[in-house]
Amino acid sequence: MSETLPAQLGCFDLVIVDEASQSDLWALPSILRGKKILVVGDDRQVSPDGAFISAGRIQELKDRFLGDQPYAAVLTPEKSLYDIASTVFAADKVMLREHFRCVPLIIAYSNRVFYDDFIQPLRIPKASERIDPPLVDIYVKGGSRNAKDVNPQEAEVISDEIQAILDSDRFAERTIGVVSLLGADQAKYIDGVVRQRCDAAELLRRRFKCGDARIFQGGERDIMFLSMVADPTNCKAMSGNMFEQRFNVAASRARDRMYLVRSVQLADLSPADSLRRSLLGHFSKPVGGQDDERQSLIDECESEFEKQVYLELFNRGYRVVPQVKAGAFRIDMVVEGANDTRLAIECDGDAFHGPDRLAGDMSRQRVLERAGWIFWRCFASDWVMRRDEVLQSLLDHLAAMGIEPLGALERAPTVVEHRTRDSTGGNAPRYVGDGGNVEETTGSLQK
Repeated sequence: MSETLPAQLGCFDLVIVDEASQSDLWALPSILRGKKILVVGDDRQVSPDGAFISAGRIQELKDRFLGDQPYAAVLTPEKSLYDIASTVFAADKVMLREHFRCVPLIIAYSNRVFYDDFIQPLRIPKASERIDPPLVDIYVKGGSRNAKDVNPQEAEVISDEIQAILDSDRFAERTIGVVSLLGADQAKYIDGVVRQRCDAAELLRRRFKCGDARIFQGGERDIMFLSMVADPTNCKAMSGNMFEQRFNVAASRARDRMYLVRSVQLADLSPADSLRRSLLGHFSKPVGGQDDERQSLIDECESEFEKQVYLELFNRGYRVVPQVKAGAFRIDMVVEGANDTRLAIECDGDAFHGPDRLAGDMSRQRVLERAGWIFWRCFASDWVMRRDEVLQSLLDHLAAMGIEPLGALERAPTVVEHRTRDSTGGNAPRYVGDGGNVEETTGSLQK
């Protein structure tokens, strides 16, 4: 790196190092070129691998060159630049909470298991982006992990699913990725099977990539497949910081849909295998999931004021969703139109949204506006005294945005689709009982 940078130290006013959790000691020369530095990273994502380096040799070099260095403990090959900066500049550390990549039900796993629910998911997909359900769990009955850490049956299933995605107009333009949760050998095998069966030009257009978690750090795809690889007789517990980092990265790359392809069930895993168990548990009952049967939408409105606004819009044929969760916040209601247009409506009761609450309300609104939301607000007192005038103002606002009546909402979809593939008769898995929520097509299942 030093050869590509100016030789003068401090020659830049600011040096920014992104994905610093992947950078090791060799990145230190870059920050010497800055008067100020900004180090961006995450110690819960994949860090440098210090394997196959003699611990004795490392200690010898530390004793020789870092004897008086107060931070010698973190200046080792397995420590990232982010680890070093977090230690040296601990007092200046800022934690970012807002998440804009994944739909909430996808990032909910990492949020709960690795971030103690600290993350605020702010991306609510538009109609054209939304894929229901966002989670698909495929159990490959009879799938087996061989001596090379390859599960051919899981690879066959993933290949079938990718071909079905490429053939479906529903998934046109969606980008695709595959992560092996157990080493790179499975990823190489899947890559070979997929490229043998699918059109190369189409895979290139979909930015298809297959690998372990490391190659996806800092990246994303619309649709991601996770291959668990392990089978009931070969599923040694995975524990430790390295595996936690890999699972976290793997489970947070999908924007709109994440597939889990597995050959084990919960009963096959030991209690010590907390990572695999937690991932299966999330697909079994996602954090933030909901029952299939949604209660009447009007009952979700939290005040009589909200119900009146909801009914005025609903009776005119607008598509209205009350109490939309966005990160740590809730929007009173959202009106959806064609071509991904939507308006967030806030119905402010005077008793709870007086002048003392204005700054907080506006701060919350600005956070959501950064996530792309457009707001219309109204106080209850204005609604009571000038209802017709205020309602007309709202309708004019909707019309100006191109939001027209679309009819009632469809029944709320399930949040997880469960499937089973039976490969006990050979290497060509076939679908069996699916709970009645999918229909069979050539080589795969689609909703």
